[in-house]
Amino acid sequence: MAAHLRSRLLLISIPLLVLLALLGCQDSTDLGKGPCHLVKKGADGGPANVVVADLTAGKDFLSFGAVECEGLVCVLDKQGVSAVLGQAVTNPAVLSNPALGYCSRACAQGSSTTCTPQFDNQQNDPALAMSCQQLVLDSATIAEICKDPAKCAAYFDNNRSPFFCARGDGGV
Repeated sequence: MAAHLRSRLLLISIPLLVLLALLGCQDSTDLGKGPCHLVKKGADGGPANVVVADLTAGKDFLSFGAVECEGLVCVLDKQGVSAVLGQAVTNPAVLSNPALGYCSRACAQGSSTTCTPQFDNQQNDPALAMSCQQLVLDSATIAEICKDPAKCAAYFDNNRSPFFCARGDGGV
């Protein structure tokens, strides 16, 4: 009888332990999460929202320090910029709206695995697929950010590369 109870207990506890282990090993990330507010340095030196009128057609926009993207950056790729500016053509009031993007991170050029968005099961939606792309970010901007080693490590993982995970077709 005791052996029978022990085997039943094992049959119940082993799948439960496997399930707990799988849940504990999931990579929780904000990659792909949106919307996030694009921010810039305000007149007082603090953060200020980027508005749609600040965007430039055909250019990507990266925002370091967006609060919605824990440890990541907020990106609006050039296709997203074009879509928002297209809305402003028919409704100019959109130009004063805050510009919104999605959470991204630096990636290694040619990498095919670091840009799979895990937020809210986005990896299962082809429309939300991301790839490692060179976004518009010049070397002078990277050098300026990397004057602070902590920021450089946080934003670029010390690779000082203009490659980030993005949904659109990339910049430059």
